[in-house]
Parts: sequence; structure tokens; C-alpha cells
Amino acid sequence: MKSKNYVITTVNPFGDLENQVACFNSWKQIGYQIKSYNAKKEADLLKKSGFLEEDIQLISEDETTFSQNEKYLPRVKPILEKLALSDDDFILTNSDIYAFHAIPLMRTMGSIAPCIAFTRRELLLYKQSSIRDNEYYRGGLDLFYVSNDVSKRLVGELRNCVAADEMAFGVPGWDYVLGALIKSRLGGIICDGPIVGHKYHKNTYSNVNSFNKLARDVARVMNFTNTDPYNVADNFACTIDQDCQRNARVRYLLNNFYHKNNSNKVNENCKTDDIEIHDINGLLAKTCQQRLKTVLAKVRSENDWGLANQFIPGCFIRTTPFTQKLFTLWNYLKANDLEGRVPTRVYPQGNLHSVAIKNCLKLPESDQNNAIFDVFVTELINHNIFNEKIFDYLALSSTSQTQLDILARIKVCIGVI
Repeated sequence: MKSKNYVITTVNPFGDLENQVACFNSWKQIGYQIKSYNAKKEADLLKKSGFLEEDIQLISEDETTFSQNEKYLPRVKPILEKLALSDDDFILTNSDIYAFHAIPLMRTMGSIAPCIAFTRRELLLYKQSSIRDNEYYRGGLDLFYVSNDVSKRLVGELRNCVAADEMAFGVPGWDYVLGALIKSRLGGIICDGPIVGHKYHKNTYSNVNSFNKLARDVARVMNFTNTDPYNVADNFACTIDQDCQRNARVRYLLNNFYHKNNSNKVNENCKTDDIEIHDINGLLAKTCQQRLKTVLAKVRSENDWGLANQFIPGCFIRTTPFTQKLFTLWNYLKANDLEGRVPTRVYPQGNLHSVAIKNCLKLPESDQNNAIFDVFVTELINHNIFNEKIFDYLALSSTSQTQLDILARIKVCIGVI
């Protein structure tokens, strides 16, 4: 029987609609039957923005979280209950996930496992995506393949979850519950998703406390003894990471299907013309300049060094991680006029600096320098705090003259000599 190639998502008319439309169309142009599940008020807004009637599946208000938070976030359980009646395989995905393949892959996924929970390939720009990209976000799950063999069992398992009615698109933790059931109850797997991509942005969750209820279900399904939400989240994130490493062969298999899928035609603005990469001790020859310029531009626009930590490794060859980070920070400071932005040395009350450093020191000695640098640079760029003691520690811990040379130039750029 021919697969109907169902893809279910929910486009948020109040979010980054341009990006969501690009992602929605990426599935549609391949040949998937993709539907955005929305309540009528949101559906009407989507139609005014160009969505067709056939693109939207209307759901009732009580199938959303409106009664809890006055938001029309589609609840996952009613959607899955209806899909289980169709006897078809389906994909459930977030609306900002771009399909980086050229043909529907339902049968391929079904040949791997009866159900799969995927991470996403994390991207700075769709236009710069490449089959060689190796940055995956393993802190969550963004795509779920469910075969008709297990869809009814999945619904049965959900009905045993105390917080099943809390699971909704946009609510932190619904992906963890679904991923836990796929891994522990349905004979499925968790792995990286090289055939889907996500353009990096800051976490936009507004109510992380909603995970408290879902955490108990994740702990029960995964047999975690500690049900504290932070502990559950940390343990399951570790589970995702371990399973993705264990299932690397699946990633390699699916990477054969990678395709740009018109991603080079997506309208993206990222100004890099005013950024110049400066050389020191021959490092420029080991650098992908355009990619690094994009990293620097994105850090500037987001005011968030976190994305740099994720994307810096893909900008260099034959360069140690600590040198990569130092070189990137120095060029960021050179590219941005910090005049008038004198760093403070005073931490705000209630800060978590000491906790962050203690966590760094728990790591293997070989990883400590990189982790401590991450604390230093995040405080500097995100919060305008310069910690001289950490800077001196980094200088004393340097293992090459190049690292010392860059650190000296960083201090000059900061203007704290």
C-alpha cells in the first residue's frame, strides 16, 4: 500500500512566520502531505498570510491549551488519537524544521525502526548548509516518525501518562515524554536527524515550570529514581546524547539522503560585509572565513555567545578548540566597536558565577579550560562582566605562544590593561 506521507505540524501565526512558511513549503515541495493543526482564530490568520485551506487542519478550542493559558497551542494527545485511526505512518514535527532531503523517506525510516525520535541539524543559515555539517542540537527532539504498527500502542501509553493532557506544541517537555515512550515502550530509537535542519535562535519558551508535571512521566517511563524536574531534564538530555552516539550508523545512513532542497533560495539577511577576519600566527589559513564571519554577525545580532560555542568548531581545521575560541573572541572584539561599553567587574546579586565555575571543575581536567573560557566569554559578551582572575587563569593555563598572543590582544580590545 502506498504511503500517504503525512506530516503534522502547527504553524504559529505570531512567531517568525516567514521562516515557518519556508519550512512548511520545504516538506510540501518534496511530496509530503503536510498539515498545520490550528484552532480557527489562528487558522484565519494563516489564511490571510497566504496559507491554503488544504494546508490547515482545524481543531477545536478544547484540543488546545486555551483554557489553561489563553494560547491556542495544539495538544499532542488528541492529534495522535486521530492519527492512530488512519492506519498510516506519519511524521510529527515542529514548525521551524526544514526538510533537507528530496524524496519522502517514510519507508526508509520504517526500515530502520517502528518509530524514531530525531534531533535536528543546527544551522546558522539555510544557505550555508552542507552535508558536512556536524552540529546537532541534542537538548531536545524535534521530529518523530511513527509507523502504523505502533501508533495505537503509543496512544495507549499516552493515556497512562498523568500529564498527557499537558503535552502541547510549544510547551517544554512534550518532546521528552514522546521520546521516552518511543525509546522505552515502543521499540524505537533516538538518533540525530541529518535530513532536517533548524536555524538557530534563542530559546523562546516562556513557561519552563510546565515541565514539572511532564517530568514525572518521563521519570516513570525511563525508570529514573530522582523525579526533580531539573534532574530529569539533565538525565534525559544525557540519554539523547548517548543514544545519538550509539546510533551513529543511522545518522550516516540517512545522511546519504541529504539534499539542499531549494534552501539556497530562502530569503535570509545576515550582514557580514563590515566584518574583517584578522590573522595571527598563520591561523587565517586554517579558517573558513565566510562561516566565521556569519558566526560573528549572529553573535552580534543575538548578543549571545552561546551560538558561537556551538558553531566555532565548523569554522576551523587543524586548530585546537581553545585556540579556536580565543581567535573567534579576538576577531569578534575587533569587529565590534565597544567604545562606551566599559566592562564592569561587579557581579549582580544572586548571580550563579560560583556555581558555573564549580561545575567546570567537576569536568575532566582536559575539558576544564574550555569550560572556564565559556563562562568567561559568556559573562563578557552577554553580560558585560570582565573577570580578571579568570582571565589570568586562562593565560597561565595556555599551552602555546599563539594562545598567549591572542589573549594579550583580547585584553587590549577590552580596554582593561
